[in-house]
Amino acid sequence: MSISPTLLTPAPVNILTWAERILPWLLPVLLLSSRTLADISVVTVCLLFLYRAYRLQDWLWASQPWFRLALVFAGYVLLINAPLSIAPQASVLYGLTFLRWPLFAAALGYWLLADHTLQRNFLWVLLAACGLIVVDSAMQYLLGHDVFGRPMFTENRLTGPYNSPIPGITLLRVWFIAMFAPLLLLPAMPASRRQALIMLMLAIGMLFMFITGERMAFMLFIAASIVTLCGLWLNKRSGNAEPRSHHSRLWLALIGFVLLLGLVMLLAPATAERSVFSIFEKLGHFADSDYGKVFRAAYAAWQEAPLFGHGFHAYRQVCEQMGLLATLGMTCTHAHNLYLQLAAETGVTGVLLFACMLGAIYWAALAPLMRHKRWLLAGLSFSVLSVCFWPLIGGISLLNNWVAALAWLGVGWVLAMRNTRC
Repeated sequence: MSISPTLLTPAPVNILTWAERILPWLLPVLLLSSRTLADISVVTVCLLFLYRAYRLQDWLWASQPWFRLALVFAGYVLLINAPLSIAPQASVLYGLTFLRWPLFAAALGYWLLADHTLQRNFLWVLLAACGLIVVDSAMQYLLGHDVFGRPMFTENRLTGPYNSPIPGITLLRVWFIAMFAPLLLLPAMPASRRQALIMLMLAIGMLFMFITGERMAFMLFIAASIVTLCGLWLNKRSGNAEPRSHHSRLWLALIGFVLLLGLVMLLAPATAERSVFSIFEKLGHFADSDYGKVFRAAYAAWQEAPLFGHGFHAYRQVCEQMGLLATLGMTCTHAHNLYLQLAAETGVTGVLLFACMLGAIYWAALAPLMRHKRWLLAGLSFSVLSVCFWPLIGGISLLNNWVAALAWLGVGWVLAMRNTRC
């Protein structure tokens, strides 16, 4: 049987082919560099993904339950929440632009990071980018300035290569993505050595979060590390790694982490006071802390419009109009908690719809892995999602463009990992 010459002719390199080849290499740098580059990158990926879907008539991703629920949430904001908003035009605008986040995640999970080679290319650059930020921040911690001459934000807070004290929370959102590297980049390495690399990455990450002085990043990293170690433990019990006799390594690693943390706390008492001990002080007087006051303000705003909220992206305006923080000498910015802000802006209806969407994302990402007892992958994927979407997180608003770009990068990554066999 003869083969048509046209089948032997290489396909022309079009914009989609170029995007598939280049974007996995560029995305880690673009998303970690600046808010502007991150937003441009997200919009570009979304437009290319929609063009690809139209050209190939591939709309299967749009029928996924989590994506449909994202559309339901956006539809609620546009059709119900916005007409009742104190700033209807802003709510419509931000309701429409919210759609770029699930689109971005779908583009990554079902296209740009769906192939093993593309995943490895992405991971190599992500590892390099994380390494540079860690080294730059460590230099700032030890010398008082980073490689660009940028000084520390305060005595116990770092900026790293950024203009704000955010290197910890920024890297936290991608660190557990990077921890897939030993599994995807070194598949031929013995399981015990890959396990050792994972533990080494956990130790480096713990030290990095500690020196940044960011309490929330440090707490979330410790919690996610425990989930990862549980994944390692269950992986062995299910027979997906080495024999049970190697469980002792996990216990030794856990003890080693505790001893390492204790040592650095002794060597750096001022940093320990900021990163560790102040956590207990803050929690002990939470109601009177800055977080407690901001949370109460967001709760008060929600109580004024409990069912449908004051309007998507209208929290700052309603907070100022109600004078919720003025008497405390504080400025209204955001609620410092995703779900409190959503409650104030979209009411309990919006929170429930958003929670349903998140539940569908967790299910889509974790169910295949748990079904096949790939517990380490499930633990890492759970950590990737939870360091962004855990309900008790306080800090930078997840509705902020730059923060949201990294959070939905995580969603796209875990969707791409759901059927991996590494």
